[in-house]
Amino acid sequence: MEEALYYHAVATAMHGDYASIAKLAKKFGDWKAAHEALVRTGVAAANPEKKWGELAHAGIHLSLFKDDSFPAALREFEDHPFGIYIRGALPPLANALAIVGTRRATPDGKNIARRFARELAHAGFPIVSGLAFGIDAAAHEGCLEAGGVTVAVLAGGLHDIYPRLNAQLAEKILEAGGAIISEYPPGEPPHQRRFLERNRLISGLSRGVVIIEAPKGSGSLATARRALDQNRDVFVVPGSVAHPNFAGSHALIRQGAELVTSPEDVFDSYGVTREEKIAGLARAASPEETLILEALRDTMTALEVDKISAITKLEPHIVNRALSFLVLKDFIKESGGGYTI
Repeated sequence: MEEALYYHAVATAMHGDYASIAKLAKKFGDWKAAHEALVRTGVAAANPEKKWGELAHAGIHLSLFKDDSFPAALREFEDHPFGIYIRGALPPLANALAIVGTRRATPDGKNIARRFARELAHAGFPIVSGLAFGIDAAAHEGCLEAGGVTVAVLAGGLHDIYPRLNAQLAEKILEAGGAIISEYPPGEPPHQRRFLERNRLISGLSRGVVIIEAPKGSGSLATARRALDQNRDVFVVPGSVAHPNFAGSHALIRQGAELVTSPEDVFDSYGVTREEKIAGLARAASPEETLILEALRDTMTALEVDKISAITKLEPHIVNRALSFLVLKDFIKESGGGYTI
């Protein structure tokens, strides 16, 4: 706790500047010594307890590089953060996938992001993104719709959600058991350079990154480059050759990123079986919905309402209601021959 207290004092005095903090870490070896040096030069306040108390009051936890709570994946690259500020609870991230793309997303792009996040979350993949407008927000929303957990990585301090219009979405993430994190101390604004810095955390926390609608010069392309540097997988959803939102996406595909057109393609890359996907659906379903999912799984054919009712021993009106919810959740689809997963 003492190291965390002094790290926070150092990070606050340095306004979260990574290069400055890294120099101090290299020169002094521990945060107390670094803080004492900053106090002697008048850069830092002598009493760090006040700032530390503000963290607890705001419900923010600070996790240092050596702490057990620090995400193991963030230790794997050279320019790792020395500490991260956390609101909420970080879920296990071994299978986390990032979904990122342009803020100026098309309606189709946002729907694709929601679908990917929803189905990946159903299969047990936590979703990481940046809480920005467009693709990021849609990815967080899709994950929440599936009852999954999602992590938002901010480019400024956790004192204030940016963009402010997504503050309600941030609260939903926390209520659902997810987390909002940043490497910057509270009070630090989201400067433009910091969006590029935080991208290494989005990719670093993730097993792979799904790119949806990345124009030329998009920050998502920087995330993809960092993902490759960190030995993460990069998946890209293609689009119209005439639409500028896909210029960067198509360039990534030409450079060797894996083209995906559905969540099934991602599942195939990771060897996720049909049974595992259905088990994931069942975790987010009601008891009646679970019975129906199991019936559809076991028969592996399209079933009509009366057949589902006979197999599950549920009344037809209950089956119809559950089927409606399952269709709305995108768990199943209706065709001429009945319902299938």
